[in-house]
Amino acid sequence: MFFFIVMLVGFGVFTALAYIFNAKHKIIMPLVSALAVSMLVQVLEQFYMSSIIIVAFILYFIISSIRTFKHEQFQLMVAILFSTSVVTLIITSTYFKQPVAPSEAEMVRVMFIYYPLLILFISCYVYMLLSVFNFKLLQSGNPLGYMMGKVRGFRRMVRLLWIASRKGLNHLLQQDHAKLPHVIAAVLDNMGGVFVKFGQVLSTKKDMLPAQYIEAFSSLHDQVKPLSRKELKEIIDSRIGDLEETYEDFGMEPIAAASIGQVHLARLKSTGEKVVVKILRPDVKQKMSVDLDLLIQFVTRLSERSSKIKRLGLIQLAQGFKTNLIEETDFDIEALNTNLLRQAFQEHDIPIQVPKIYAEYSTKQILTMEYIEGQRFTRKVTNDVSEMIMHAFLQQILMIGIFHADPHPGNLMLTRDGEVALIDFGSVGYLTEEERAGMLNFLMGYSRKETKQMAQGLAGVCEEGEQLDVKMIERRLGRLLSEASFSPDPTSVMMRRLMSMITDLGMSLKPTVAGAFRAIITLDGTLSSVDESYSLSAASQSFAEQMDTGEIVKEQFNKVKGRLEDYIPKLLELPLLKENRITLAREDNHNLTDFVGTLTVGIFTVICMVIMLASFWVQGEIMRFVLAPLSMSGFGTGMIILMMSVIKQLKPKS
Repeated sequence: MFFFIVMLVGFGVFTALAYIFNAKHKIIMPLVSALAVSMLVQVLEQFYMSSIIIVAFILYFIISSIRTFKHEQFQLMVAILFSTSVVTLIITSTYFKQPVAPSEAEMVRVMFIYYPLLILFISCYVYMLLSVFNFKLLQSGNPLGYMMGKVRGFRRMVRLLWIASRKGLNHLLQQDHAKLPHVIAAVLDNMGGVFVKFGQVLSTKKDMLPAQYIEAFSSLHDQVKPLSRKELKEIIDSRIGDLEETYEDFGMEPIAAASIGQVHLARLKSTGEKVVVKILRPDVKQKMSVDLDLLIQFVTRLSERSSKIKRLGLIQLAQGFKTNLIEETDFDIEALNTNLLRQAFQEHDIPIQVPKIYAEYSTKQILTMEYIEGQRFTRKVTNDVSEMIMHAFLQQILMIGIFHADPHPGNLMLTRDGEVALIDFGSVGYLTEEERAGMLNFLMGYSRKETKQMAQGLAGVCEEGEQLDVKMIERRLGRLLSEASFSPDPTSVMMRRLMSMITDLGMSLKPTVAGAFRAIITLDGTLSSVDESYSLSAASQSFAEQMDTGEIVKEQFNKVKGRLEDYIPKLLELPLLKENRITLAREDNHNLTDFVGTLTVGIFTVICMVIMLASFWVQGEIMRFVLAPLSMSGFGTGMIILMMSVIKQLKPKS
């Protein structure tokens, strides 16, 4: 009877919550939830554990008020529930089952002093261990969302395996069959969302993928259902303000829609300006993160099963795709990128328009920007325009250090005034001074056909720690220059084959540098499609002629001089040289903090061990109930933390 009463009450509560939060399956989900809760209560009653929950609940509110624990509430909850259960079960199975019943005064001391003290301290020990082992579930800000993501990931994995087996992917991988690219494209298409978008990105990598893969991936289309009027209004009302009060006119039909978000035209009520509004889909980050991890697993499996696919470098592409896509779901990053490039273009007199961002109408989920009237980069342009665009990108990469990383035809526009505009700054690359210097060195060497300078520049932009055979790189570059010289556009051929050469030599470019090279290749393809007379060789040569080499050298010298002026006073303050003797300067870094932390844990462990050993000889009520259990659990916790510290120090430094 009790079971059915609890289930009925639970069903009523869950049904009310389902209607309040507009949940799906408003009858089935509350019924299942009520059944699960009533079964849990029944189990707790059978094992007399309801008292454990009550005690844990009280202690949770006491301990959670301590400042140290305020940020990790779920972690603390697990620690208290675990320690309460363990301490209660131990005391119940040992102390209360003695042949001789304890006195009433002793029982009061045990239950109201020793019992809560044990729970309190052991909870702290468990909390420390949970922090050391860094369990993802406990570190998550939304544990329920994390679990739901895992469930969704499992369901998506099952669906992926089913689609792959139905398409015969495993069989084709073993044979490296000609149908393989089309089957992979079909799997991506059936999975939808992130998988389709990855296929679309692959279709633009003509410099890296064979023609049959480009053809297969070019057929993929990201078809998604647009957000409803109600959903749009809820998002705008909650993030910016009342839709009718904010916009004089808002086009409910999107001018573009994708799995991440959609784009609308609107007019601001305050100024009457026509704007473009990008809106992120609800819960897209959670859904996307699950699919991105699954995508990398899928690509990794393909690469392990087929040496031909492994050589394509799909794993690195998938990892870069994940990083870029996560950035694209934060419109704060896109707004920052847009403002930085807009300012850089103005400072360097680059004649390309960049839309203005309306910060007061923008959030992480909504981005409002200036509307630039024009058409996508599809019709024919003059050679002056195409060269100006390539010069602008080379200047971004080599001189400014910030560049638009995805200059495909959809992100370039021809305005009504005949000018060029650049849009969509979700994917932007940032180059360090060293990376820019390496690329500049490579390109200057290429313009002079000096393979030694080219090899030095290339070595400077590769990942650190790689063993590079510079002489071998020189020989391969020389062969590449000879092969490219027979082409009508040697630079275009050189850039496209360079990436394959780097992979063949077992080298890997730094991610941002690889992105810069890919951006040049992508733009080269874009400009070639709209200007028959365009040549990357001619554009890069004219850019090199416009560059003032002396000015570049002077700029580099001034930077080095500036660094020396900053560092020399600091170096003079250090006791490096005293009385013509080299002395050891103190290294002030995080290693000292790590050492102090490890030393503290070590001292704590020794103290716990001493108390534990003393408890074997010193008998007494407080020693039996409090000090011995606390010292044993503390000693165990300290040893685990010390072992983790040692393992961390022994790991090879990356």
